[in-house]
Amino acid sequence: MDADVGVYFEVDDPESFDVGHLQRLIKQLLEASYPQKSPDDFDDSGDRIVEVVLKESGLEVDLAPIVSLDDDANYGYQYSRRGDKVKTSVGVHLDHYRNHAPRDAFLAPTLRMTKRWRYWQELEGIQSFHLELMLSYLVDRDGAATSLEDSFRRFFLFVIRDLSNGVAFGSDDPSGFSDPVVIVDPANDANNVAARIEVGERDAMTDAARTAYETLNWAQDLPGKGETVDKWKLLLGNNLSIEG
Repeated sequence: MDADVGVYFEVDDPESFDVGHLQRLIKQLLEASYPQKSPDDFDDSGDRIVEVVLKESGLEVDLAPIVSLDDDANYGYQYSRRGDKVKTSVGVHLDHYRNHAPRDAFLAPTLRMTKRWRYWQELEGIQSFHLELMLSYLVDRDGAATSLEDSFRRFFLFVIRDLSNGVAFGSDDPSGFSDPVVIVDPANDANNVAARIEVGERDAMTDAARTAYETLNWAQDLPGKGETVDKWKLLLGNNLSIEG
């Protein structure tokens, strides 16, 4: 399980800002608020985030500091330790998901499954937000999925065949970016939210998606439910339980 949380801050000068200092401050505040936890559970070494691990629940929370650019804390700058910044909006991201979820009843459960798949396959560099945007893009492109299995399968097929073309919404164009993976920010068409995914991480995801797609097709043709579930467990973990 994981969660991405945007944390908005007001600063005197949003054009000149030391995100590393803020990350260290956030870690100090977290350590003071949760004295029962180990300092190792708070990682402030990330380029843009502070990672918090809740070991009892297994929840991992990425806190992304954002410098507010308006009174409503809508748009803001997200800084990296390299000194660059991107303009984005958590509010726009939330509205984007809320606009897509009612259009496909399988969007939310497929997102949970793809996150579980990513975790079980130990795929680095792939964030929950990336998966969410890929699945939302498929709703725009292909319409609602006909079943959970159909939704899961078409996600893998997309990664194998079409991810290299990029993901963008509306009139936004992914061709202006040269990164290994391009997913245009719905809140800012000048921002590729997948820019930090490296070539090796992209290739690992593509290889895992190809294996997953082949496994699902194989599982579909097996005669018994138990055999089918065993194949799904290869993708989603040994504690997978399928009802019905």
